[in-house]
Amino acid sequence: MYHLEDRYLRPKKAQWLRRMYNTPFPCREDLQIWRGDHATILPLREIPNEGVLFGRGGVVDKEGNYVPLSGIENRIMRDYPVENPVYRDEKVVYCGYLVNHWGHFLVEAVARLWYALKSDDTVDKYVFFLDEGESREIKGNYRRFFQLLNIWDKLELISVPTTYREVIVPEIAFQCMSWYSPKFLEIFDAVARNITVDPQWPQPEKIFFTRSQFAKGNHFDFGTDCLDNYFQRNGYLVTPPEILSLDQMIYYIRGAKEVATISGSGHHNMLFGRNGQNLTIIERFVINDDHQVGINQMRELNVTSIDANYHLYTVDTVGPLIVGYNHWLEDFTRDRGMLPPDPAFASEKYRNRCFRQYMASYRDNYCYRWHMEPWYPEIADSLYEAYEDNYPYFKAYLDRSRPIFPEQYFQLHYIKQFIKRLIGRS
Repeated sequence: MYHLEDRYLRPKKAQWLRRMYNTPFPCREDLQIWRGDHATILPLREIPNEGVLFGRGGVVDKEGNYVPLSGIENRIMRDYPVENPVYRDEKVVYCGYLVNHWGHFLVEAVARLWYALKSDDTVDKYVFFLDEGESREIKGNYRRFFQLLNIWDKLELISVPTTYREVIVPEIAFQCMSWYSPKFLEIFDAVARNITVDPQWPQPEKIFFTRSQFAKGNHFDFGTDCLDNYFQRNGYLVTPPEILSLDQMIYYIRGAKEVATISGSGHHNMLFGRNGQNLTIIERFVINDDHQVGINQMRELNVTSIDANYHLYTVDTVGPLIVGYNHWLEDFTRDRGMLPPDPAFASEKYRNRCFRQYMASYRDNYCYRWHMEPWYPEIADSLYEAYEDNYPYFKAYLDRSRPIFPEQYFQLHYIKQFIKRLIGRS
């Protein structure tokens, strides 16, 4: 049974998260399989303004009817007209869209691969589709995942409509916020069983998967080096997951007693973990991650979520975003008997430097306009809650009482404010 510690989240956000956990999330033992002769697999075609995350694609039968089991609700849906598809005299397993994003890869792209565990020797290929006309080389941890699942030699990517002698469509084993099958976790357990361990690797009891290396060149994440310092001081091995081989990352996760991550793709890697592990999540966003709620439930994790972020303005899930040693992380630190970060990382000077970088990124990406995601109206109270929570940290900027950015020192408003303060002191 999972456990959620939410007292280090803003109250309205915590309330919203509890509602997500209380949403029925049934376990389904049996999954459907569709089989069809001379069925066609359609690569991804993006259709603007359809309200579908990725686009159209999937499988149509020999009569041209779309196979609903080949789609994923709100992700991949519907077919499109096709003329003269390529034909291959092969029996294949349809695997879906191979999205080039590690988090989506884990929670969506591999969700049909439970069929690979059946060891069906009559299958010629496991087929993923790409965007229409796309060419891609699978490498790194993506490639290693398929190798550890023992299907690399039978993997095929298509980017043009292709008809096969026989197509098998396994149902996805996990539908976000709806249901899951134990077969979904069996995929990751099978991968984990096959890793190769280097005896030179350390086995840390506590590990923190940082975003600091990823953040160095993206101009969207600020304050990550503060968290690195914080977790290092508290005995965690701090490492960016993207520099690890898949084997080493799984080895670290499975062997650790305490895993800490920043919210994002990093905490989705707990799919490779053991049931009942302890997970600390440093929250970057105002919103809660619905996919992670399911992962925490499936893996029965003991989760502590911490709102160690500074949100003022509405942004998309890319950012910009600031994390750091705020009062929520201070409370967590006190309650757990842990050490704060070095004073330099807990200072107002450091926080303001991060804020200046954040505002430069915000203006570069949004200018001065209000950004509105489709889900924002539903969580408007959480957005305002975050603004109120972080107002004291940036009061001087928000009230225009003191300059923070260099160009403000030469603005008439701040010159007047400075003169008033001098007169007040005399």
